[in-house]
Amino acid sequence: MPHLDFLTLYIVIFLNSLTVSVVWGAFAYRYRPHPAARSWLAACILSLAGGAVLAVQGNAGAVVPAVAGNTIIVFGFLQFWIGLRRFHGLRGGQRTAAALTLVAAACMIFFHDNDRARSIVYAASQAVVMSMCAWYLLRTRPLALGAVIAGVAFLVALFGQLMVVGGNVGVLLDAMAFPTFYTLASYALLCTIFSGSVWNLGFAILTIDKLQRELGRLSETDELTGLANRRALRRAVEEEHRRAVESGMPYSVMLIDLNDFKPLNDRMGHAAGDAALVLVSALLRKCVRESDVVARLGGDEFSILLPDATPERAQAVATEIRNRIAATPLPLHGETVALSASIGVACETEARAAGTDIVALA
Repeated sequence: MPHLDFLTLYIVIFLNSLTVSVVWGAFAYRYRPHPAARSWLAACILSLAGGAVLAVQGNAGAVVPAVAGNTIIVFGFLQFWIGLRRFHGLRGGQRTAAALTLVAAACMIFFHDNDRARSIVYAASQAVVMSMCAWYLLRTRPLALGAVIAGVAFLVALFGQLMVVGGNVGVLLDAMAFPTFYTLASYALLCTIFSGSVWNLGFAILTIDKLQRELGRLSETDELTGLANRRALRRAVEEEHRRAVESGMPYSVMLIDLNDFKPLNDRMGHAAGDAALVLVSALLRKCVRESDVVARLGGDEFSILLPDATPERAQAVATEIRNRIAATPLPLHGETVALSASIGVACETEARAAGTDIVALA
């Protein structure tokens, strides 16, 4: 088995962390609203700094750079866990990271005159962080490809750290020769280095997938009201039509058009018109089920897809919407502006009988 010395591996840690830092630096700069990328960049920079400090200790393992470098790397690894929390919209975690790092540093300082005990503390600390990250990644549902890649990489690195812990214990108990342990530990460290590259690849895939989902959501969302747009409605109607053909369950579509909207815009300005659209959007959401799709088609025209809705139920919903809009005037500049709407309703069975598109019929 080829001989690996730790000084060379510390240099590899430095260079590998530098490479990945460049990648996450680009992500963090290009996609500033995503805090996970910043946390993962911080993790790589801390690993970079820790690797540089560890390289100073040389193969002899000077105590001060060994403790300092390992402490920095432990805190850096915890930033990967922080990044996972940020990725899922969770705040906090830094106090836990700081506490775990301080415990690891205190234990390493306590065993400053015992290389093997110090190594056990360092490897066990990393193992705890890796298990936290793997658990966080692999427990999420649905399980994404990036999460699988990163989670498995953390498990592989965790196995390597547990081997280091076991090897150190073996040396302390005179059950393993030090040269054997040295070889084992060097390969375990190499495994961790390259596992780090793989889990960062998994993080990158997770980030790209999330950005694609957000782009898809934005492409089907009306910017002013936050409702679905025409494209999203058309896709939803097509999906509901396929489901209705298979199940035989009816569905309905309604079109809602605000009355006298152009005079409102002309008399009070486009800001007033926008306020009216936002108000009506909120009212429409209150009148429908969570499974219904409310969309703004453009201008003052809205549409609602009602799955599993008979013509009678659709007419009842339309009446409720019309009454609620009429009963909710728009407050504007110290006065109230009355609103009203015209509503057309069509059921899938009617559209099929007429041989026409259900939205056009509505």
